[in-house]
Amino acid sequence: LSLGPLSEMADLIIVAPATANIIAKAACGIADDLVSTILLSSTAPKIVVPAMNTNMYLNPVTVENIKKLRTCGYLIMEPDVGLMACGTRGEGRFPEIERIYGFMMRNLPEKNSVFAGKNVVVATGGTIEDIDPVRCVTNRSSGKTGFSFAEEFIKRGADVTLVAGNVSDLLLDRFVKRYADVKIIRVRSVHDMKIELDKIKNDLDLLFMPAAPADYSPEYSDEKIKKTADVLELKLSRTSDILASIEKRNNAVYTGFAAESSELEASTRNKLLKKKLDFAIGNYIKGKQSAMGGDKSEVILLNKWDDSIDKFSYADKEEIASSVLDRMEDLIRKNFSGFLK
Repeated sequence: LSLGPLSEMADLIIVAPATANIIAKAACGIADDLVSTILLSSTAPKIVVPAMNTNMYLNPVTVENIKKLRTCGYLIMEPDVGLMACGTRGEGRFPEIERIYGFMMRNLPEKNSVFAGKNVVVATGGTIEDIDPVRCVTNRSSGKTGFSFAEEFIKRGADVTLVAGNVSDLLLDRFVKRYADVKIIRVRSVHDMKIELDKIKNDLDLLFMPAAPADYSPEYSDEKIKKTADVLELKLSRTSDILASIEKRNNAVYTGFAAESSELEASTRNKLLKKKLDFAIGNYIKGKQSAMGGDKSEVILLNKWDDSIDKFSYADKEEIASSVLDRMEDLIRKNFSGFLK
């Protein structure tokens, strides 16, 4: 394979780990090996992840070389602080791969996205409604859909705030590693979620709510309910309808979800109209293609401007998020000039 096609075929170049040596070569335009030659000959965006002994990293020569790379358009990811292979502790530790991935997604957004620079709030996960100090009522929502859409908004340059209920700890940990700078608000109950969303409702440009807040909450007992009778009856009360109660602003976009076991199109349309939304997304919660707790889903998208129903076939939730946001962008450009300002 000749060097010409190799340097031209790259959409993105990441040097990780980037030693003091390769950083110096790139800064001085030296091309005496494969990596340095490709860096000099390729016009693709370049990310450099320095990783080296602390003294080498803080050496004025290395500092100046990194500064020079920045002026040349390189994206430089700051290394971690910690114990390194040489036994020293300090700046220069190689970051976890998830952090590098997050840096890449954060710094190479789709520049022409209507969501670029917008304040997007994503509420995801189920809620926990306590019965007594031990027991609770919840649902099987994992928050996967919300995480997938939150990441897709980040890729498109949005400033994302994540309001997370009862979500998968594994998913949350991975998301935090990738996007440590994203504001995450943890909530437990429907009441908690409503309070937090009320605090930020006037600052958001788009509210995206695949969350699964409980429809009913039990009457709480301060004392543990003893196991005495064969049948335990719980008194349940309707919880607040968060999405319906939020006052809609004319220049903001509001998107809700309908998780249904039947009559998906009718239920999603009803949610769109009843809650005065711009978009409503519906998915099934039973059967082989259930979205609840799984890695894949099949959804429909409705909007307030026409009677069309966009259908997205069963696929990974990351792929669904990308396709749905593509369609939402088209509809916003066509119908919602106030959001584009």
